[in-house]
Amino acid sequence: MTRDEGVNSILNPHYIVGFVDGEGCFSITFNKNGTNLPEVRLIFEIELREDDRPILERIQETLGCGRIYRLEYARYKKWRPHVKYKVSNFKDISEKVIPFFKRYPLQAKKLESFNKFCRVAEVIKAKEHLTETGIVRIREIRSRK
Repeated sequence: MTRDEGVNSILNPHYIVGFVDGEGCFSITFNKNGTNLPEVRLIFEIELREDDRPILERIQETLGCGRIYRLEYARYKKWRPHVKYKVSNFKDISEKVIPFFKRYPLQAKKLESFNKFCRVAEVIKAKEHLTETGIVRIREIRSRK
């Protein structure tokens, strides 16, 4: 059956939650910025084998944001190409990704990562990530177990 034969491209939110609980990643990263404070980035991503691209496309369509990238792992001879769905735009994260997973909560240990992700998003929203104190606070949030 093709997508046009009765399969809605918008996924059930609970399916996405289960999928992300198993395959998703909520990252808090620091990028060097010369001698200035590091740049803080929030990244939501899912990486799968390339033959699973259609499900990432449906997740992207359901969430209404992000991009899908093709990845080559040439150094691993037996690995097939992968695709990565990635959301790194802060507006999309704060207005689409976070509200989605607050409305449809994660059920497994990924919830811990998501909660840290949300706390750091609040620090960024308040522009505290532009101060030394804010960077220290984000590092503490990220390192807590």
